[in-house]
Amino acid sequence: MMNSGRRFHTGLLFSMAMVLSLLCEPVLANAAWQVDSTRSAINIGLTGHTGFIIPHSREIRDISGSNPWGIEADISLHFTNERAWQYLQGYPRLGAALAYYNFDNPDILGNAYTLLLYVEPFLSAHRRFSLSFRFGAGLAYMDNIYEPDTNPENLFYSTAISFPLEINLMGNYRLSERWMLRAGGTYKHISNGGLRQPNKGINFPSATLGLNYALRPAAFPERQMSASMQEQQARNFLVAVFGTGKDRHDEPSRKLPLLGIAAYVSQPIGRISALTGGAEWIADYTLRKHLQDEEDGRDFQRGALLVGHELRIGRFRFNQQLGVYVYSPYKARDPVYQRWGLEYHTGGRMFYGINLKAHRHVADFLDARVGFRF
Repeated sequence: MMNSGRRFHTGLLFSMAMVLSLLCEPVLANAAWQVDSTRSAINIGLTGHTGFIIPHSREIRDISGSNPWGIEADISLHFTNERAWQYLQGYPRLGAALAYYNFDNPDILGNAYTLLLYVEPFLSAHRRFSLSFRFGAGLAYMDNIYEPDTNPENLFYSTAISFPLEINLMGNYRLSERWMLRAGGTYKHISNGGLRQPNKGINFPSATLGLNYALRPAAFPERQMSASMQEQQARNFLVAVFGTGKDRHDEPSRKLPLLGIAAYVSQPIGRISALTGGAEWIADYTLRKHLQDEEDGRDFQRGALLVGHELRIGRFRFNQQLGVYVYSPYKARDPVYQRWGLEYHTGGRMFYGINLKAHRHVADFLDARVGFRF
């Protein structure tokens, strides 16, 4: 039977695959028409990355002090059709990227060679400066995996073939009709989907700098949002339930559930920006087990207030929030924390998402969530 660790990583992979398929749907529907009639742009690019590894588990903290770097080459098709723009409020690229990552620890972590397929909506692509947001998934070859005798410290990955997931936010400056300078940040996760243990997964954010060249330039018309999308972009009240599996304190190879509920309001302050505010309640059953083992009678549940910002890209929302504990009988690592989330909002009232909670640079957990918008 698939254990809880496998279910967690497989669920993460499925969530990202769902995001990619939903993003690609309106673009692929008109792909043949688009290439023939409006000459979509064809681009090649070269990008560099430098960053750090997030020590998201106690067992990997001693080997998380390195600074990974990488180089990436990609090719993409940049669409300009009306349907894709209305779906995303931006012109999307579909592309493939081949990358090499050096984890700055050859004896334990080695290197990764990745092939990634991605979709990347561009906001204000018709202007000299634009923003873009990439979602990608693919395959990775890891050349120094866990071995109990020769490499027992690498708890990040234990199979040579693993699965990378990537999101990034980029600022793009058009130097000329064909050349574009790009800079921003990337977050990448690589794990084997729970096929074999250990499988802590490696998470590394990086600063990103690159240059693109248009083999075939294209024009990007300025369009107006449809009435139905304008309605969806109004102020919303939202309620979501979320959950995940989390490593036990006493047996890190085993997991216990973490469950929660969140309620918040999203108030637009611009075409693609909104401010958010609300509250959440979390029941962490690994903490309950720890308190039971210590014969500590304090409540294991926690409540917090949150404020933040939301970037709205069509049906997708990328949110960043700061949380402050208002109920925490057993004190957390810090009195405040950060949340980073991605949501997909349907044409009805439902939405789905993934969200990362962290205390400063240390990740606490990644959850999957489903909610209702009204």
